[in-house]
Amino acid sequence: MSTTTLHRMLQSAGFDSRRRIRRGIADGEFTVNGKTVTDPNFPVEPGRDEIRFQGRRLKLNAEPLVYFLLNKPRGVVSTLSDPGRRPTIKDLIRGIPERVYPVGRLDYNSEGLILLTNDGALMKKVITPSSRVPKQYLVKIRGELSETDRRRLLEKGVHLEGIRVRPLEITFIRRTAQGHSWLTITITEGHKHVVRKLLQYAGHPVERLRRLAIGSLKLKGIPVGHWREATEPEIKAFSRELEAGRKVTGNRKQETGVGAAPSGRPLKRRR
Repeated sequence: MSTTTLHRMLQSAGFDSRRRIRRGIADGEFTVNGKTVTDPNFPVEPGRDEIRFQGRRLKLNAEPLVYFLLNKPRGVVSTLSDPGRRPTIKDLIRGIPERVYPVGRLDYNSEGLILLTNDGALMKKVITPSSRVPKQYLVKIRGELSETDRRRLLEKGVHLEGIRVRPLEITFIRRTAQGHSWLTITITEGHKHVVRKLLQYAGHPVERLRRLAIGSLKLKGIPVGHWREATEPEIKAFSRELEAGRKVTGNRKQETGVGAAPSGRPLKRRR
């Protein structure tokens, strides 16, 4: 039986907000097996321990939180279902017993890293605009991005759908025999097709696009169409990035900049 903490179990079960749960625990409103608990990190076993709130027994069905990294191929929809009956990532993750969901999306013709989890709090933190999680992409563009255009994109950015999008980094990789270019680009903006629109605006349509990283979570080592479970250190580091990014942005007006990543919960290890 896996062990978690009281506040994590209550939060994953959707009992209330994290702040209210912690306040209720501190006020002694919860008991575990008849004992009043004021420590939010008090260990509990889902499905075994009896938890009560203000004397009322709670029926909680909180499964362990899990995190997976998937290398999505081109020609696959990054959702669990598709009205057009195209292949979806669900076809690639049948070996994962938990019900997990993609955090953000990659379009049909793009490939690379997708984070999958059942951690709703983490998902919300990653996709909210204020999180500013940096995402790195390897792209093949038509033609060659001039140094002038590269600096202009980095310094001034462009306005897309009413929001200024400014990459954190653009690095030239190599030129193809046909005169096109491979480069990496890192952004924190998460609007649909943002990388493609950004480079299209600069006059260089994208021919290939692969996501290499989401914050400190990396694609490296995962074969196309396969997945692996994220390690506990990876998720903890990713969580620290997200919290740091939230503190940096504060209440500033949204503009693409620095930031990153999610919350932590008990990790179910694969054996």
